Amino acid sequence: MVPKYGNMEAQVPWKELTIRARDPSSETARASLGVTDMTTDSNPIGRFKGQVLWGILASAALVVSAEAGRPSLPPGVRQPLARLPIATRIHIPKGPAWLETGFGSVWVTDILGHQVLRIDPQSNQVVAHIKVGSEPELGLGMGFGSVWVPDVRDRSITEIDPSTNRVRRVIAADLAPFPEGSIGVGEGCLWVITRADGTDAATVTRLDPVTGKVVAQIPVRPQSHAVTVAYGSVWVTSTQDHVLSRIDPATNAVVAEIPMHQKPLFLAGGEGSVWVLCQGDGSLLRIDPATNTVSATLALGVPGEGGDLSIDGGYVWVSAEGTPLTQIDPADNRVLRQYVGGKQLDTLRVSVGDAWLVDALHGQVWRVPVTNWH
Repeated sequence: MVPKYGNMEAQVPWKELTIRARDPSSETARASLGVTDMTTDSNPIGRFKGQVLWGILASAALVVSAEAGRPSLPPGVRQPLARLPIATRIHIPKGPAWLETGFGSVWVTDILGHQVLRIDPQSNQVVAHIKVGSEPELGLGMGFGSVWVPDVRDRSITEIDPSTNRVRRVIAADLAPFPEGSIGVGEGCLWVITRADGTDAATVTRLDPVTGKVVAQIPVRPQSHAVTVAYGSVWVTSTQDHVLSRIDPATNAVVAEIPMHQKPLFLAGGEGSVWVLCQGDGSLLRIDPATNTVSATLALGVPGEGGDLSIDGGYVWVSAEGTPLTQIDPADNRVLRQYVGGKQLDTLRVSVGDAWLVDALHGQVWRVPVTNWH
C-alpha cells in the first residue's frame, strides 16, 4: 500500500528523462528527441511549430519510456485495467487502507476514519465499524482468535474480538513510525518492528498474545519494517541494508541474512518459498527456506512505494501502484496475467477463489473472482 500516496514521482522509472524534458529550451533534451531548432524571433510560426513538435515528441517519449521500463511478456499476458473482471464494488470511505481476510470475513482499515471495517463476503456488505487507534497504518494480523491492528501513531496494538466486533484490549508497543510494513502472527506470538533502545526500526519485538507482555527483543538490520511467519521462522526485510533476516523463534536469534535487491519490503510465505517484493527495481525474489538462498528472480517491472503480496489457490499474487494485479505460477515462475493502470490500487488479498483489492481513490473494495484463472 502506498502510504498517503506521497512521493508519487519516485515511482516513475523514467523520472530522469522527465526532469530533463521539462525545459523545452534544453539543447540536450531537444537533441535526444531529434528536435531541430525552429525558434527565432523573426519566425514566430516556426517557433510555434517547434513548441508543438516538442510537445508531441516529448509525450511520445514518455509513452515509449513507460513501456521500456516494463519487462517483455508473452502476448495477452499484460492487459489494461479496464479488462479486469470486477464482480462487485463495495463502498468504503476514501483514503489509504489495509486489507486482510480471516474469520470468514474481509477486514479493511479505514486509516483516516480511525476504524476497521468488516465485510461479509456472503452479502458483500460492510457489517461492522470498529473504532481503533489514531493511525492503523501497519497492516492487520489474524490469529489466536483475534484480529490485531498495529497503530504507528499511538504506538499500540488493538486486539479485536471477531465474535463480538468489539475491542478486547490495547497493548502498548513502541512501533517504528513507518507507514509501510506488517505484523507477524505465528509461532505462538505476535512479532512487530519497534524502536527499542532507540534503534532505527532495528528491533523485532516478540509479544505474548495472551498476556500482551514482551517475550524477547531481537536486534535486526536498520530500517526493517515488514515481518511474516513461515516455515517455522520469522522473516524480516530491511530496506536500508537490502537483506532478508531469518529469526529462529526457538532461540530468538537471527540465523541467516540473505542479500536482496534494492529496498526489499513486503513479503509472504507459501508454495514452498518465501517471496519478497523489492521496491527499488520492482522485482520479486523467491527464497528457498531449505538453503536460505534466492532460487528465482522475477522482473515484474513494478518499482516504487507501496505494493502487496498474497499467496492462495496455488498462485502468487502481487499488487503495486499502477499494476494492481499480477498472477504468477510458482510451478515455473511464469507471469500468467498482469493488469496495468489505475492509481492508489495496491492493497491486495486473495482468498477462497476471490481477489480483494482496495480502490482508495474512489472508496471501494473490488471483488474479482479468480477461481478459474489458470
